[in-house]
Amino acid sequence: MNFPVFFARRIVFQSKRKTSSLVVGLAVLSISLALATMEISLSLVQGFETEIQKKVIGFGSHIQIGQIYRYNDTVVTPLFTNEPALDSIRALDYVSSVSGFVFKEGLLKSREGSEGVQLKGVSQSYDWKFFSSVLQEGEIPNYDTEKSSNEVLISASQARKLKLKIGDMARVWFFSGKIPRKAVKVVGIYETGMEEFDDLIVICDMRVLQRIWDWEENQVTGFEVNLDLDKIERYCTWERLPQFPYYFRVCEEKIDVAVAEINYIIPFNFDSTPITEIFPEIFDWLKFQHQNVWAILILMIIVGVIDMTTVILILTIERTRTIGILKAMGLPNRSVQVVFIWNAFFLILLGIIIGNFLGLGILWTQDTFHWLTLNQEDYFIKTAPVAWVWGRFLLVNIGTVIVCTLFMFIPTLVISRITPIKAIRFS
Repeated sequence: MNFPVFFARRIVFQSKRKTSSLVVGLAVLSISLALATMEISLSLVQGFETEIQKKVIGFGSHIQIGQIYRYNDTVVTPLFTNEPALDSIRALDYVSSVSGFVFKEGLLKSREGSEGVQLKGVSQSYDWKFFSSVLQEGEIPNYDTEKSSNEVLISASQARKLKLKIGDMARVWFFSGKIPRKAVKVVGIYETGMEEFDDLIVICDMRVLQRIWDWEENQVTGFEVNLDLDKIERYCTWERLPQFPYYFRVCEEKIDVAVAEINYIIPFNFDSTPITEIFPEIFDWLKFQHQNVWAILILMIIVGVIDMTTVILILTIERTRTIGILKAMGLPNRSVQVVFIWNAFFLILLGIIIGNFLGLGILWTQDTFHWLTLNQEDYFIKTAPVAWVWGRFLLVNIGTVIVCTLFMFIPTLVISRITPIKAIRFS
């Protein structure tokens, strides 16, 4: 066995000195807590980002296709559902669904009051997976009927403000259009915790809004495109760049890859917009959360380095006589330094093992029992979400070991100043 490794192991695992043992224990504990903190931060921030993205995408899909010319509530140019380009988009293997929608501003009124809302008209082919997951009461509306349905899905905040319950009737007044008002029936109540959407969005039958606009059945405001993001990975290759020279740059975002290809397919008067541009303030806010994580990672690494530097200095001073004897026996400074670097490596490794048990254990309990709750009005979610980002966990483990170990060369420079004669004589 290599002598520095052998000697370092004896110092770490067979030392009986109480002072150094206490310091070493505290250093190992600090490494463990630092690693656990980093893993918990990475997991919670990623989980938080994923949950918020799911909610935003649930309301607006990954990509929306509409007229390139913007409109207001009184002048809207419809798109046609029989557009040939839509079949080409549906044929893309990473596209999960393409469905039309109709938007219309209105005033939802009950006996208790009124609220300005935005009605989103959808058909029975609409992907109800998201609203099924956030449904609090009632059921998903049924639009698979010959005639247009008056069933609507409203939010819990709208229901509280207007004192509406499942089965209640209400009226929607429109500011413009062929029909001034429409009676609707509440069949479902959803809640996402995102006030920007909950206070505004009402889901209704698309045919109702088409009548308001005086449109045909094949005319809609736009189309929602849902993606299977995992299937986009292979499209992000340099080999595909020549096919889309004006759109493909660097594949930083998976959605941008899909937008580039869809823009290449759709007519010139169509425009595809990713959800990140429709609600930029939300996604910019999510990106800002990553800066906090970087700050935590850097601070925890600094804490680990400082603690281990202190340990190595104490061990060096405490074992000055041992260092003198090793030098007297002919061991060069570099080899003695390596002994203490291996010493630090074993301590860091021990701290990493304990830290993984601690950090992953806390995350498992949160994922299982949801004991850490949040204020939904501030954070849009009720419990802290956990994301098992194993790749990032591995990088944090490896990075902590490498960075902390490399920095141990600095405190071991003290060894070069220790002379064998003085070390042995005055120890």
